[in-house]
Amino acid sequence: MAALAEQHPQVKLRRVDVGDWQSPVALQYGIRQLPTLWLYEDGELVSKDGREVAARLSRLK
Repeated sequence: MAALAEQHPQVKLRRVDVGDWQSPVALQYGIRQLPTLWLYEDGELVSKDGREVAARLSRLK
């Protein structure tokens, strides 16, 4: 993912330290597995499906 972000300036990675499953951030965003991939386009959430996000990003190559 980091290499993809380096190659494509429109791709931004954000890493959030969840800590544990009962942490405020995990509970607030409903994070139940790691890694969790979300795709935003023009500031709007497009997908929370990790497989779909990975597939769409792979097409940028």
